[in-house]
Amino acid sequence: MVVVDNSNKYIQALVTDARVARLATIDFEEAKPHIVPVVFVFDGISYYIPIDKKPKRDNDPERLRRVRNIQENPNVALLIDEYSEDWSKLFFVMIQGKGSLIGKFSGYNYLKKVRSTELDGKPEQLHSHRQERDSSSSKSQYMLKNAQSLLLEKYPQYQKIGLGQLCIMIYPEKIFTWKMSSGQVG
Repeated sequence: MVVVDNSNKYIQALVTDARVARLATIDFEEAKPHIVPVVFVFDGISYYIPIDKKPKRDNDPERLRRVRNIQENPNVALLIDEYSEDWSKLFFVMIQGKGSLIGKFSGYNYLKKVRSTELDGKPEQLHSHRQERDSSSSKSQYMLKNAQSLLLEKYPQYQKIGLGQLCIMIYPEKIFTWKMSSGQVG
């Protein structure tokens, strides 16, 4: 077993070429791990996971468990791996970091949070929450457009089904990489 440096171009190529990853969040209701397969892109700084339209659901995407989990606890892990019967080709990259949501919010969870906050009958407090959210809105929209562009390039299927207006952005804090050394299989 060999631990590979993050700057290794081979590992960077594997991450870029990977088609699927697994996103782990912490279930905010039961404090247990929650993991789902996801598609993703990497822009050299952050990882982006689309919250696309769910054909079997007519629900607000902000009601998805992974979205609510990140809103309550931003600690996430993203696992990118490859299995092969030729074990010399095995690898994984695990990214631990902070997850956040970017894009156009429908307002369901935002309003729920504002309502749950004590406002003491002062409308200016509600207004200050709105201003704080609006000031980051243009940056969020820029990041969303960038992520959508990368996602459309990597996954042409989105040209047919469309992308949602919300994305999970993961800012990496720790990255672990592993690749089977060629001398171990034989």
